[in-house]
Amino acid sequence: MSRSESAYPVPEADTQAVYIGTLGGDGLVVAEADGPALRVTGALTELREPSALAFGADRRTLYAVSELAQGRVTAVDVSDPGKPVVWQSQLSGGNGPTHLAVVGRYVVTAHYGDGVVAANRLGGDGSVGPVASKVRHPGATPHAHQVVPDPSGRWLLSVDLGADAVFVHGLDQRTGKLTAHSRMPLPAGTGPRHLVFHPDGTRVFVLAELRPEITTAHWDGVAGTLNPGSSVRVTGPDAPDPTYPAEIVVSQDGRFLYATTRGEDAVAVLRVESSGPVLVQTSPTGGAWPRHCALGPDGRWLYVANQHSDTVTWLPRDPATGELGPVAGSIPVRGAVWVEFA
Repeated sequence: MSRSESAYPVPEADTQAVYIGTLGGDGLVVAEADGPALRVTGALTELREPSALAFGADRRTLYAVSELAQGRVTAVDVSDPGKPVVWQSQLSGGNGPTHLAVVGRYVVTAHYGDGVVAANRLGGDGSVGPVASKVRHPGATPHAHQVVPDPSGRWLLSVDLGADAVFVHGLDQRTGKLTAHSRMPLPAGTGPRHLVFHPDGTRVFVLAELRPEITTAHWDGVAGTLNPGSSVRVTGPDAPDPTYPAEIVVSQDGRFLYATTRGEDAVAVLRVESSGPVLVQTSPTGGAWPRHCALGPDGRWLYVANQHSDTVTWLPRDPATGELGPVAGSIPVRGAVWVEFA
């Protein structure tokens, strides 16, 4: 299919396209936002198990992993946001990819199934080429869960749940070669899942899945090293055990963190202070098993993909306090696990 073909309606001028990744659902679901409310407009059912999404630098191409035993990364043409078209696809180089990031001339993928991090070269038109290089995290049972470039783009951080560590790699933009550089270990049984950089570029917040906590780490972008600091729980006093936290996001101003907790079916709201994050609220998501969450473009709404209730919900957010109000709306999306605004 060419980049110009599509079968979807164009959103009206005052709406915005939204892409929803699914597992066991209807492929890549397409929606539009009119104010805070979402409305489903179609689905790219041929894109299998798109559990994580990332935009290219020019935002004309959306990349999706297919979380399969033989993982794939697929380029979706979104040059017309309301008319997404599956363009082309390549093997991602590992088993069960769960996250990806565009890093210069490459799309890099984390594979949970076998602990592999792999880099596919991107063509000048944004197309995905074959795997240029890959590395497997050390350890008996590595589970690479996320890859995030540092603010300089020089380093790549990969979070490994099975190895209880965050690894730092260099990525040669000429050859695509990934090179192990440093490692930040965490206590055994922590199960780090995702991390996010503070806007100041020196602090990193690491969300664990097996322990319901966030660890603050200091990032040295010159040395390419992470050093762990204090940790804080992200669950309320009446939360069940275990809770399996899933996603962490930071507000644009860097004052607040949001973390989904699946066993609690809630979002933790934390205020970022100089001494570290402080839990200020746990807010129900209005669904079951919340995975990914995303702040809307104006920062006044938080959108949550609730995998087991097959919904995407949205909650109002107070930018001054960071706190969330009760769920304001919901749409049905089978197996929803990711929300990405165009």
